[in-house]
Amino acid sequence: VAAEAGFTYGDRWLNALLDQLVANRQLLVDLLAAELPKIKWTTPEASYLAWLDFRALGLGEDPAQALLTHGHLALSAGLNYGPEGAGFARLNFGTSPEHVTEAVRRMARAIS
Repeated sequence: VAAEAGFTYGDRWLNALLDQLVANRQLLVDLLAAELPKIKWTTPEASYLAWLDFRALGLGEDPAQALLTHGHLALSAGLNYGPEGAGFARLNFGTSPEHVTEAVRRMARAIS
C-alpha cells in the first residue's frame, strides 16, 4: 500500500526532496569554500554523500577520528572503503540545512 501510494502520489514529495538535496549540496560547496578551502571534493551528481579530501590538512589517514575527537562530528572514515580512502571522510548532506551548516562549523573548529 505504501509503495503504491508513493508511486501514485509521491511526485510533490520527491520533487521537494530533490530540490532540498540540490540546495544542501550548494550550501556545502559555499560553506567549504568560505570556511575550509583546503578540503577538496568533487560534487556528486547522483548522491547525497560528499567524499571529502582532508589530505592537505595533515589530519592523518583517518580524519574522521580527528573530527570526532576534536569537533564532536561523526563522519564515515575513508579507510572503511579501502586503503585508497586514507585521508578522506564521507559526509551525508541529506539532512537539514542547519545540520549541514553545523557539520562544517564543527569541522572548522576541529581543524583550528
